[in-house]
Parts: sequence; C-alpha cells; structure tokens
Amino acid sequence: MRTLTIADNWKDWKFGDTDAVMTFNAQNDGQTPDFTNKTLTFKIADSAASTPDNPKDYVASAAGYVENNKVLLKTEDVKTLTPGTYSVELWVMDNSTEKNAIYPSKGFAFFSIEENTMKVSDITNVPSKTLEAIYADLKQQVGAIKKGSQGEPGKTPKIVMGSVTKLSPDAQPSATLVPLQSDPNTYTLNLQLPQGVQGEQGLQGIPGVGSKGLDGNNGLTPTIDPKTKHWMIGGTDTGVIAEGQAGKDADPSKYVTIVSFNQLRQQVQDNATALDALQKSAVNKDLQTQIANLTSQVTDLTAQVKALQEAKSDTSKSDEPAKSDNKDDQPAKSDTPTSSADSPSTPASSSTTTPDSTPASSSSSDTSDNKSASSSAETSATPASDTTN
Repeated sequence: MRTLTIADNWKDWKFGDTDAVMTFNAQNDGQTPDFTNKTLTFKIADSAASTPDNPKDYVASAAGYVENNKVLLKTEDVKTLTPGTYSVELWVMDNSTEKNAIYPSKGFAFFSIEENTMKVSDITNVPSKTLEAIYADLKQQVGAIKKGSQGEPGKTPKIVMGSVTKLSPDAQPSATLVPLQSDPNTYTLNLQLPQGVQGEQGLQGIPGVGSKGLDGNNGLTPTIDPKTKHWMIGGTDTGVIAEGQAGKDADPSKYVTIVSFNQLRQQVQDNATALDALQKSAVNKDLQTQIANLTSQVTDLTAQVKALQEAKSDTSKSDEPAKSDNKDDQPAKSDTPTSSADSPSTPASSSTTTPDSTPASSSSSDTSDNKSASSSAETSATPASDTTN
C-alpha cells in the first residue's frame, strides 16, 4: 500500500510564514516511487470536526517538488490558509497515461498553522490598532527599500503541441502542460476535448431550375465529287475515295469447277451407300460365321494331329516282339502269303483334310478311324525276317 508521512521539523508553522518548506516521505510498498514524468499535486482539506455549521471541506491545492527522493510543499503556495489543522494527500499523475496514484492509501497526513503575534487569521475582521501597526511597519519597510539593479530578462516558456484526445460529448474538456526532461523551459500541451453533439439534419434544398438551350446549327451533308469520286464535306475535299477500285480477274486454274465438284460428291455418296449395304448384308454375316467355324476346325485338327503323334510313339515301343536264340521257340515258317489286309505296305486310312473341304461335324469320327488304322498298321509292320529264322 501507499504511505505518506511528514517530517516533524516543519509540520507546524505560523500563519504568514511564507519561507518554510514541509518535507513529505511517500512510499509504495516500502519503496520510494519513481517520479519521472509525473505531475505531483498536494490536495488539502480542513480537518476540523465536521458539523452542519462547519463542514469538513477541500480548501486548497499546491504543487509538489521532488528533492532527494522527498516531496516538498512550500508554505508560500498555501499562504491563503488560516490557522488550524489540515489533512493532506499527495496526488501523482502519470503524464503518459494520465492515471493518478494517491498517497496515502489509508488516512491522511496532517500539518498545523499556528496564529502569529498579530493574531490575524481573518482579513475581514482586523482590529484598528493592528491595522495601524501594520501600516507603520509597511511604511518603515518601504522607506528602507532601495532600488536594485535591473534583473536579467526572464525566459519565455516554449509550448509545443502534444496529443489531442477526443472525448464523449458529455465529458468535460481539460488540458495539461508537461515539462520536457531535456528542457525544463519547454512544455508539451495535451488537450482532451469533448466531441460535439450530432446536429439535426438540414432541410432539403430547392431543386434547381434551368432554361432550355438553343438549337444547334444544321450540319454539313457529305457528297461525292463526280470527277474525283472523293467524299466532299461542304467545299472541303477529304481525299477519301467513295467508290471501291476494280478487282483483278480470278485464275480458273486455282478453283474446282462446279461440274467436277458435283462428280466427286456423287462418287463419295455412292461409295458410302455401297459400303453401308455391304456391312448390313446377310452374305457378309455368313462369311464371318464361316470364317469363325473354319478357325475352330483348324484348332481342333491341330490338337488331333499332335495327339496321334504322341500315341504312335508310345505304341511302337510297347508292341515290339522280344528276340530269342532258341530255334524251337521260334514259330514255324508259313508258306501262306499274308493277306493284303496284313501287308505292311497297306497304309492306314488317313483322314487328312484341308480346312476348306472337311466340315466340322466329321472331326470326331476321323479321330477314331485314324487311331484304329494306326494300330493295325503298326501290328502288321513286323519284318518277315524275324519270324522265318
């Protein structure tokens, strides 16, 4: 919290003493605050008991001066106060944020003004003898005054414009003068101004009235000069030819005659008609079907030939008779000639066909005949020399 205490040496002084200085010690949580860029003001109130006839009221304010971390209050700044006891607060305003810190946080600091020997505390009720004494004293002091040397010209303060803050229309205007730290003779003026109240909408203006303009002059009608064939506007030759120039004769070799074009178009139409008819005809569909059947037959025959070749190779190895050295075991030689059916020269019936001549329905019967003929031919093909010996 914030505290404010006054040194005992000058907390009591007499009315009319304008050469005394009261020293105050301000603390914020036990620490001396930084008063840089701050405005310090003492606010003083009468601390007498508050009664309906003598209410406790705010009576004066004075500037505070910082020296050696202490705040000074000069008696010459409160010389209008009459003898009595007064409560005092120290208001510290931050010039940047315009926020106030009040010392102390609780209660007040106090100082007293005592009566002097003249017991003058109310300038409206001064005894005549006292006035005569004062007059005589003043007359003596004036007679002792000597004209001194002319003093040096004072410094004219410089004021620079600071910020202008716009307030709400119902706020009170205010202004602050803040001395610059770099130049104490230069002050920054900050203004806080309320915005003006929105005014009422004005009346609509009267529509303007204008007069009709004069008709313009007739324009010039362009014409064509019969000799030069140029456009003429009034009497001025524009130099622009109004008629197109004759074109060159066409080269017939670069174009197709109508007769040739009609012949080509007719040929295209005829070819398109014939092609469409061919695609839609039944003959074309039958040819496609026959080609598909023949392809299937060729595939089946190829598989049959391959199967016969493999069967022939296996039969030749299993049917070959075993040879014996015993003549008694050999069969007797027969004089009877072999029949033509058993003759090795008789070939087996073959069903070799071409895809164009053999229908697909005969493929299964040809396969069984070929197997039988092949077996018979291989059986009768045993050499005669093996049986007669």
